[in-house]
Amino acid sequence: MATGFRVLLAGSTGETGKVLLQRLLDDSRVSKVRTLGRRESTITHEKLDHKIVDFEAGLSEDVFLEQDVAMCTLGTTRGKSGKEGFLRVDRDYILDFATKSKAAGVKQFHLLSSQGANADSSFLYLQTKGMVDKKVHEMEFERAVVYRPAVLLCDRQESRWGEAVSRKLLGWFDSGRRMSIHVTDLAQGMVNSIFKEQEGNSILTNHDIIARAKEA
Repeated sequence: MATGFRVLLAGSTGETGKVLLQRLLDDSRVSKVRTLGRRESTITHEKLDHKIVDFEAGLSEDVFLEQDVAMCTLGTTRGKSGKEGFLRVDRDYILDFATKSKAAGVKQFHLLSSQGANADSSFLYLQTKGMVDKKVHEMEFERAVVYRPAVLLCDRQESRWGEAVSRKLLGWFDSGRRMSIHVTDLAQGMVNSIFKEQEGNSILTNHDIIARAKEA
């Protein structure tokens, strides 16, 4: 099995991205991790290469050079950023990142999506997620994995009281993890997927992600 993967990560400051970054840095099978952000990184690590970028202006081609795997956990909400802001991040930024990854010869693309994503949905959030998932799969990476987790169990920095209570209740009562997933399981499932010896497109459901996280 191949080792020494070089991973490019967009979205390393979000709830999932932060945990995913740490799991990548801790994994001996990963040789380098390049992160992209608007500001300097607060993390220092011998395997970490952080690039300051402007997603709005577009990513330069040199960011993608000599990368084996691209992982994207970018995302916002309509409530936080408005409709246009949501579409800019969850559609435009992600598709720009994926398109340039493909053009640079990146072999694998891993995209964090959402449970219920469907390009034909009448709900903007799920419709946008489904459309982006479909377009990424159409780019014909050697491997493109879409992750569709349920409600994320974590301590969000920006959270309304009702959302926090809902996550606490799911944490207690959803022991089978049909409606929720711990952020640590999501991140580990994404890391483990890099090393699966398979090709083509795939979509991992909440159950699939949890199972993948438990793999050695």
